[in-house]
Amino acid sequence: MKEIGSIFPLYSEDIALKGIQPTNEQRSDIRINYSLCREAMYAVAKKYEKSNKIVLIPAYTCQTVIDPFVQQGWKCFYYNIRKDLRIDTVDLIKLYKDVGPTMIVVHPFYGMELEQEEIDALTTIKLKGCVLMEDITQCIYTTNRHSIFDYVTGSYRKWFKIPDGGFVESHYLDGVEIPKENNGEFVSKQTDAMYLRGKYFNTGDEELKNISIRLNKDAVAGTGKTISLHKMSDFSLMIMDKENKDTSMMRRLENYRHLFLNINSGKVKSVCSNIDDVTTSPLYFPIYVRDRACLQRKLAQDNVYAPILWPVNTDDVLINDNIKEIYSTILMIPIDQRYNVNDMSRIVKIINDYE
Repeated sequence: MKEIGSIFPLYSEDIALKGIQPTNEQRSDIRINYSLCREAMYAVAKKYEKSNKIVLIPAYTCQTVIDPFVQQGWKCFYYNIRKDLRIDTVDLIKLYKDVGPTMIVVHPFYGMELEQEEIDALTTIKLKGCVLMEDITQCIYTTNRHSIFDYVTGSYRKWFKIPDGGFVESHYLDGVEIPKENNGEFVSKQTDAMYLRGKYFNTGDEELKNISIRLNKDAVAGTGKTISLHKMSDFSLMIMDKENKDTSMMRRLENYRHLFLNINSGKVKSVCSNIDDVTTSPLYFPIYVRDRACLQRKLAQDNVYAPILWPVNTDDVLINDNIKEIYSTILMIPIDQRYNVNDMSRIVKIINDYE
């Protein structure tokens, strides 16, 4: 049975691109590429090391967003995110007034670009001199570049079959450190893990799959240590050169739409109540489910691997019962360009049969 989810595979024709010079450049006047998005955030935070070093971060977030600030001695405060994954603008403004941060980080979640209410609240804060950073990792294809944001960051490697890749875009890159070294060990382990995953798909050799999983986990674990700056690998840039981004974007949207329109289990609820809330290609199809572990096991029995985003590593994010419920019930269904509507129909059946 075809596997759905987990890391992207690489194949021999992909590895053959190693050593070829990509047409994409490592940087431009408004963009710097990094090996990882957390490095881009770290570089931006470092620029403001002489500020009061207070940052507001969404309470629903990834540890990799928190770490760049913590490792530089910033004080992190967390603002409320509603169950529909929109900013609680009242809470955000109140927290801003209470703590007077240097910077605010914002996530548009899973294909849902920011609504006018959110933009208006952030504009009010921006006019008071706060630095705004938008992390578009979950909406990488968005073409919206709101002028209120000083910095836009994101992770490429969540979207494409590349071992590394993140970026920062800004008209204020002066003072943002430009990486000079490659992230050699991480890229090597990730490339090996992805290549072995491709070999497993071709041969069915379970040992190759197990080694791939170990290598991937080992590579990711290494990034949890002290952050240092690396440039995105030329190999990843070369793979991205070959990506048909329009096809990938449309495939994700089609897959999302199929799941939204066909999942009807009473035990599962889509995060979005209206399909029109998704205005750009989403990273995953997020659902809420009470007995999440049970559904996760049921999906895995049919080779569908639905990740939890995100595990809670910092209890400080658990600011209220609403946030606790998000973390304890949200589950991500893979919808990326490797899959089609037939694959989504298979997922629909598993979920709709879930009791």
